[in-house]
Amino acid sequence: MLLALAEPGIAAQYYVSNLGLDSNNGTSTATPWKTLAHVNAQAFNPGDSIYLQRGGVWNESLVPLSSGAGGNPITFDAYGTGAAPVITAAQPVPFVSGSWSPISGSTWKATMSPTVASPTVNMVQFGTMYGRKQPYGSGCPSSIVSKYDWCLSWPYLYVYSPAGTNPVATYASDGSIVPIVAQPAGLAMISIVNKSWLVFQHIKIQSFDYMGVSVTGNSDNLVFANMESDGMAPYGTTPHGFYVNAPNAKSIQFLNDESLFASKTGAEKKDAAMTFLESALQTVDAVASREIVDPEKFREGISRIVDGTVECLNASTWAKSTSQTTSVGQP
Repeated sequence: MLLALAEPGIAAQYYVSNLGLDSNNGTSTATPWKTLAHVNAQAFNPGDSIYLQRGGVWNESLVPLSSGAGGNPITFDAYGTGAAPVITAAQPVPFVSGSWSPISGSTWKATMSPTVASPTVNMVQFGTMYGRKQPYGSGCPSSIVSKYDWCLSWPYLYVYSPAGTNPVATYASDGSIVPIVAQPAGLAMISIVNKSWLVFQHIKIQSFDYMGVSVTGNSDNLVFANMESDGMAPYGTTPHGFYVNAPNAKSIQFLNDESLFASKTGAEKKDAAMTFLESALQTVDAVASREIVDPEKFREGISRIVDGTVECLNASTWAKSTSQTTSVGQP
């Protein structure tokens, strides 16, 4: 007890795993916590480290409650072996027949249960295809009429599938059905607000429609190292892989990070750019024999496709500097 009183600043290490329990003490790999929501509720001390298990996936956001101190930042890192831990807005519906229930006609529904507050959905992926969001109107069944149509009446996701044919069979050639969960005001997967002296590294942010990492307010002295932020969700002017709006910050470092295209090869980036271009050409062909009733909206739509192509080309010029570090603090 006397030793503890004499050394109150000893740094602690905490562990988080998909196989853990929030009722654990979190202080060892044998007794890890489970959720980021539990992490968000903890007041950590300068020098503390929070480790996410490699191979783990969290469908929730990380919002640190505490700041570190100069020379003693609070660190969020990975432990174990395998792929980097993933923080994502994707909420896959289990791709099995039992997940879906027929409602009426060609409308089926599944229950969603994300852990984010005030959830909403702006996009649903059917494999690599983005579906068409239909309005609730007088009810989701009345607005779903063709393949890839979907509608939301929380907590239920409604999709199209012919009567008597489970959606798993209908979309088998496309792949699993994955809603991207957000919030009405936008969901940042890692959100730092008025916090300082934090380090984040070896974490992957994936499948979001707003921001991967958001830094706002009077935040300062932050390091983001060896991270990957890959939204790839075409929603307006977002997503932003890394977004900073901290006017008074003096030191916010990004070391060996990549946004948008993550670790994709040059050939894959080229294919993505070609997809945007092909979409533009297909759109032009589709309207060639029809009257354009709203030229302004038509130009806006084409402009978005062109903007996407430019983003692809810009991303293809990105390169890691050989002088950048591969580790900050503990590995």
